[in-house]
Amino acid sequence: MPFSGIFQQSRSWQESILGAVCFVESSTGSNTEIPMIQLHAPILDGADAACEIWLSNAALSSDKPLGHGSHGAIQYRFSDELLFGVISLPESAPTQTGTESAPLQQTTESAYRQIFALMDDLDYPYTYRFWNYMADINGISHGLERYRQFNVGRKDAFLACGREVSGQLPAACALGLADGPLTIAFLLGRKAPIAIENPRQVSAYEYPEEYGPQTPSFSRATLLRAEQDDLLFISGTASIVGHQTRHESDVVAQTKETLANLDAVIAEANRTLGEQKFDLQNIFFRVYIRHAADLSLVRNEIQHHIGGTIKAVFVQADICRQELLLEIEATATHRAEFA
Repeated sequence: MPFSGIFQQSRSWQESILGAVCFVESSTGSNTEIPMIQLHAPILDGADAACEIWLSNAALSSDKPLGHGSHGAIQYRFSDELLFGVISLPESAPTQTGTESAPLQQTTESAYRQIFALMDDLDYPYTYRFWNYMADINGISHGLERYRQFNVGRKDAFLACGREVSGQLPAACALGLADGPLTIAFLLGRKAPIAIENPRQVSAYEYPEEYGPQTPSFSRATLLRAEQDDLLFISGTASIVGHQTRHESDVVAQTKETLANLDAVIAEANRTLGEQKFDLQNIFFRVYIRHAADLSLVRNEIQHHIGGTIKAVFVQADICRQELLLEIEATATHRAEFA
């Protein structure tokens, strides 16, 4: 749905929104009661799907309202089973010690510490999905690429707060925008998810040291059953095999490789379930493209691979590796059948 469409819905529908991740072309007003992030980035195609909205089925089908609140810089809404939160922090000013970490690293650690404290305080022990956005993700400062600074801050928070740093990690993405603060949305829950890895790739948390002083803290996907739906959250996925980027400077080949990785993740999720519940034909994509001029090439390749209409929004953004030209994240839902 486009951002403006949210506020054309009924009040009861709006009150059933747990939260939203929205891309907008320019600043606009919002219902401050709804936890949402508004990300300023060019929408290349699919503006009708520019907002990913998380609705509570329980709130829609009953008179029980969602809870809401704030915790430090976090704004959140919650049902009995799920909590959606957002946090946006300007990068901290460097200290004068001469040995301090980079501002983005400090800010990332602070944001994640606040999220973990909220999880403990409200007893939502599981993280299903993180959406991370920052300015100039490939830029170099303090002797380190900013994405790698982010990874250090995130991992430091995981370690400091006693969180698992391998195995059962949440799905996540990390994208670069032209400007703006560090902005994070997250979905928590009370049911344990299943972390899904990709047999074509090294797990991100096991990357070798050449990718930075700390490894990324995410799984390739998370699988869960929540509020009568089976949900599959697929992390930002790109043209990486093993741990190496493939097809530098060839956006069509990168798109094909990315789709092969998505197929592999979905196959692994279905294998875990023991049945074919998910496929690329019934899935929502958010496609991040580094260069706007590549839109038609990427879109055509996805349509050819799927063989039909795709549910997607295409956004111009920078990818976590300088040589990557696109990244695709996805969400799939399958209505659970209960005996």
